[in-house]
Amino acid sequence: MVDVERDIDMAGETKFKYIQRAGKEVRELVYDYKICNGCGICVYACPVNAIELGPVHDIAIGLEMPPVTIDHTKCAYCGICYAFCPFNAYEFYVNGNKVEKEDLPLSPVGFTEIDYGKCMDCTLCYRVCPEDAITREIKITRDAISEKNEGVNGKVIIDREKCNLCGICAEFCPVFKMVEREPGPTNPMPYEDILLDESTCDYCVLCEDVCPEEAIKVEDGRRIEFRLEKLAIISVDNEKCSNCAYCEVVCPYDAIKTTKPMEGELFLYEPRMYRCDPVGCGACIKICQHNRVWYVSEDKGRVHFNEDHCIYCGACENACPYDLIGVRRESYYTKENVSWEPWVESWHQALSRIIEKRRTTEPERKLYREELGGIIAEEDIIVRKVDERVRAELEEKLRAVEALLKRPYYRRVIEKGNTEAFINGLRKELSEG
Repeated sequence: MVDVERDIDMAGETKFKYIQRAGKEVRELVYDYKICNGCGICVYACPVNAIELGPVHDIAIGLEMPPVTIDHTKCAYCGICYAFCPFNAYEFYVNGNKVEKEDLPLSPVGFTEIDYGKCMDCTLCYRVCPEDAITREIKITRDAISEKNEGVNGKVIIDREKCNLCGICAEFCPVFKMVEREPGPTNPMPYEDILLDESTCDYCVLCEDVCPEEAIKVEDGRRIEFRLEKLAIISVDNEKCSNCAYCEVVCPYDAIKTTKPMEGELFLYEPRMYRCDPVGCGACIKICQHNRVWYVSEDKGRVHFNEDHCIYCGACENACPYDLIGVRRESYYTKENVSWEPWVESWHQALSRIIEKRRTTEPERKLYREELGGIIAEEDIIVRKVDERVRAELEEKLRAVEALLKRPYYRRVIEKGNTEAFINGLRKELSEG
């Protein structure tokens, strides 16, 4: 018999560490509640119902608490929640070694890759990425080149019809300045214009060479002798990537592609959309911190979405206080690494629950009392006479409770633990009834 010990610790200001020691093996599940957006996928995936979803709406509008809570006494430390979390809010360790997702029985297939044959190493994809998953390592800038022109008076001209605002010139030379804007689901471009500051320009003509669109011309300049090779290297960290596809949409060279881990449908319950309050609420916009799918539509006067950036995680559905948002999952793409072990079936069952949005069913527990001789004795069932007056009173009170629970205000009151407000509301409902 192996003794099992479980414990909880903190691993930084926003991380909970759940620990299981069984013999010589130590398993650690680390949960970062600041990365978690309350999508609830881990709640459906958990095979032992050890994870509970918190008040996602209140968290979206500012309540400081973890979107999910984990009962470490029930946790099986199987790694299923870690495997299927689309935003890597979990980490999983065995004996101090981090377990990679691709080494688990099932691992999600969602990634972003660069075609370096097409990539011009411009700045658009890394500037637009909401997760800082794309980096641009600069290899050379104009300031790093010692040779300078003296006494040259020229003029830099930008052909606005050719320029695609890629930003290469601005990160190479301080003469060029990009006018930045906040990327969003309706327009992910990180820039809106390009400006010139020729006060520091020596008209070396190198900007002509770095522009992939031939949109820059230097009049009366003097080309310095310097061979420009690779200006920068673009790379993607797929552990940070949320598969939002902002980079794919904004890339002018068709050089970057995103494969989403899930397919499905995002929709609004239009007959009820009059309830939407984007100014006072906006929970869907705030909770979608990774993919930035939601925005306030000027035409509609309420929230809308760009499904091109959605991976159907379901956080917006959980955050809406009026049940106006629907998320339907059709598939979750995974790679199978183990297929012959009997316990792999539990991973496939977790996958089905995620798609269907249902929790696992706990096995029915029965208690038997054995008598001498191994005979199981049936207990006598005592049927008590029902007091009709008491039953009628209880039914009346239950109807009042049900009426209150249909109202979003009282559901939030219960979630916040304000039982006094709920009881006062119940008394009022009963007195009016």
